[in-house]
Amino acid sequence: MEGETINCTKVSEELIICNGTEYDLPEKVLTYRDEWFWIYIGIYTALVLFAGLMSGLTMGLLSLDITTLITMKDGGTPKEKKYAAKILPVVKRHHLLLVTLLLANAGAVEAMPIFLDRVSNPVIAIVISVTAVLIFGEVVPQAICTRYGLAIGAYLAPLVYFMMGLFFVISYPLAKLLDCCLGSDHGTFYRRGQLKALIDIHGEDSHADGLGSRDEALSHDEVAIIKGALDMKNKTAKDAMMPIGRIFMLDMEAKLDHETMTRILQRGHSRIPVYGSDPNNIIALLLTKTLIKLDPDDSVPVRQLLGDQSYARATLFVESDTPLFDLLNLFQTGRSHMAVVRQAKKKEVEANAEDADGGDQAESSPLLVNVSGVSIEEPQSDVAEGTVVGIITLEDVIEELLQEEIEDETDIVQEISQKLQFSMAKRQKSLALN
Repeated sequence: MEGETINCTKVSEELIICNGTEYDLPEKVLTYRDEWFWIYIGIYTALVLFAGLMSGLTMGLLSLDITTLITMKDGGTPKEKKYAAKILPVVKRHHLLLVTLLLANAGAVEAMPIFLDRVSNPVIAIVISVTAVLIFGEVVPQAICTRYGLAIGAYLAPLVYFMMGLFFVISYPLAKLLDCCLGSDHGTFYRRGQLKALIDIHGEDSHADGLGSRDEALSHDEVAIIKGALDMKNKTAKDAMMPIGRIFMLDMEAKLDHETMTRILQRGHSRIPVYGSDPNNIIALLLTKTLIKLDPDDSVPVRQLLGDQSYARATLFVESDTPLFDLLNLFQTGRSHMAVVRQAKKKEVEANAEDADGGDQAESSPLLVNVSGVSIEEPQSDVAEGTVVGIITLEDVIEELLQEEIEDETDIVQEISQKLQFSMAKRQKSLALN
C-alpha cells in the first residue's frame, strides 16, 4: 500500500524479517579469499577421491572370482597367495560387499553438490561435477583397480571391513535379500570342455590375444597329457583296446618250431595270448622273453608251457565298459600289464564312424592269421555278452592319456627289421656290382 513503511530486521546471514515475515537470503558465493572456500574445495576433492575409490573397489574386488582367488591362494606366487588370503573372506560375502561399496559410493556422489554449490554457480558446478565424477570417480579408479585389483584390495581390506561395519544396519538386510533371491554362490565351476579350452589357451602353441606374459606357458606335451587325463573319465576299455581281429595269438595245440618262432620274432610282442579250441577262449599269456631258452628244433608244444609259471601267466579279464582309470589302477597293482577285454552286454560294440567314412581298410576289417594259417574274422557290432572283443595293455592306456602313439617293443622290432632288410639289400647290391 502506498505510503506504507516496511521495517526489515536482519537476523543472520541467511535470514531477514520484514514486517513480521521471514525471508531466506540467497547464500553468498564464496571466493578464493574466503577461508571456507578452501575448506569446501578440500571436502569436495576428498568426496571425489572417496567415490572413485569405492567405484574402483567395486570393480576390482567383485571382478575377482572365488575360484580364481582359491587358485591363487593355493598355487599362486608368494605375493598372490598373501593377497588372495586377505581378500578371499571379503569376496565370499559377495552381496554384502556389493551393497556396502555402492552405498558408500552413492553417499559420496550425492554429497558433492552440497559443497560445490557454495563455491561456484550452478552451470560451473554441473560441468565440474560431471567431469570430476566421470574421470576421477569412475574411469581412472576402475581402470587401475581392474588391473591391480588383487593388490589394492589386499591393502585396503581393513577399510572395506570398516565400511561394512559402518553401513551394516542398511547393507546386511539388503545383502540377505539378494542372497535369497539370487543365491550366495558366485564361484565359477569349469566343465571338462571348458577346462580343455582353458588348457589350450595356456599352451605355448596358443595364439589367443591379450594374455600378456607367457613365461610359464604349458608345453605341447603338458597340454596333451592334461587334456588326455580329462578325457579318460568318459573313456572305457573298448576305446583303447586292440580289436580281436588285429591280435596275434597262438593255438594251445601249436608247436614252437622254426616257423612259429619266426612269426613271434616278427611280431615283437612281450606277451602272446594263447587260446583253446576257440579264439574267444583265451586261457593264458605266453611270455616271449622266456622262449629264448627253447630250441626250435625240439618243436615244444605250447600246451606243455601253460602250466609253468616261468613261461606263461594267467589271463586277466576285464569288461569292455571298464573305465580307463580303473584299468590304470589295476595295472599298477603289478598283476599284469595286459588284459583280455570281453563284451559287457549285447550290442554294446558299435561300428567305428571313422572306418565307415572311408578309414584305413586294413584297420576297418582286419583278419587274424594264427600260426596254423586259419583266418579269424573280427567280431561284428552285434556281439554276445562275454565274447572276447580285444586286448588292452598298459601302453594302450598311456597312449590314450598322451593322446599320441608311443614307441613300444613292436615298433622297435619293426624298425630293426627294416634296417636289417635295408642293410642286406645294400650288401647284396654291393656284391653284385663287385
